[in-house]
Amino acid sequence: MNNITVKELIKLAIITALYVTITIFLAPISYGIIQVRFSEAFNHLVLYNRKYLYAVTLGVCLSNFYQFGIVDVIVGGGATFVFLSLALFITKHVKEMWKKQLITSLLMAISMFTIALELKILGLESHGFWLIFIMMALGEFVAMMVGSIIIRSMDKIIDFKN
Repeated sequence: MNNITVKELIKLAIITALYVTITIFLAPISYGIIQVRFSEAFNHLVLYNRKYLYAVTLGVCLSNFYQFGIVDVIVGGGATFVFLSLALFITKHVKEMWKKQLITSLLMAISMFTIALELKILGLESHGFWLIFIMMALGEFVAMMVGSIIIRSMDKIIDFKN
């Protein structure tokens, strides 16, 4: 993120703010074992331009701090950064955006094992680990797939590459 312009910084701040706002506005479905965090659609922006990695990760950190505090900032924010970075690495030679988004959606669904483990270790969920993981992974995959359609449609209006 060398030589970032004020315009680029504003774009990143807007993405972070939108992530947090959508997550908190939809809080009943954004947190817990049964969650479909529609703000996760912003994860797909990373596929257009890696600079969004920082904006989305910060959005996750702020949203997680709001609900569960610093532990969730570290676990959830860390998982987001690691798995989105992995998605960038895995998809760098994939040409079709829908394929990149599918791969990213699957990776982010798999990343839910970190959150399921966190909920279990902290005693915030009484259900078994596998049930927590499956429920969270399904919710994440649904949110990401719906988000992929929205982001691809919006890219026709807003150029996310710049």
